[in-house]
Amino acid sequence: MKMNLERLRKGTLKLLILEALNDKPMHAYEIIKSIEKKFHGIYKPSPGSLYPVLKQLIENGMVTVEEKDDKKIYIITDKGKEAFNKMKTEMKNVFTKNNQYRKLVNQLFEIGLIIYNFRDKLSEEDYEKINNIINGCKSEIEDLLNKLK
Repeated sequence: MKMNLERLRKGTLKLLILEALNDKPMHAYEIIKSIEKKFHGIYKPSPGSLYPVLKQLIENGMVTVEEKDDKKIYIITDKGKEAFNKMKTEMKNVFTKNNQYRKLVNQLFEIGLIIYNFRDKLSEEDYEKINNIINGCKSEIEDLLNKLK
């Protein structure tokens, strides 16, 4: 299960990086900030997660690198733009074809926003309680889905 989640995260991060670079060439720090801004501060990729995906995108010919003032600037290639547009279309199809799936994802995002909005007011105990609630929900959902196999 964790391996699939990791693959999903990398696929999503790949899409987010290509989306950022589709706007303009950027330094790694700018890519991180662009993604963070898109998620209103809720999600910010770490350099440790960003660089392996950038390396993969470079190896696959979707991104190139130029050195400027001793800094690396990442640039999306035509192959990268094509991959980005394909991924974007696939993502759009997933959300428009299955209304119930879209509702679930929207609810999860809203939960993230609620927690984010209260982040400065929550104690360690509050975080622990919320984490326990989420873990309970996750277990119930996994049990339900495993019955479908």
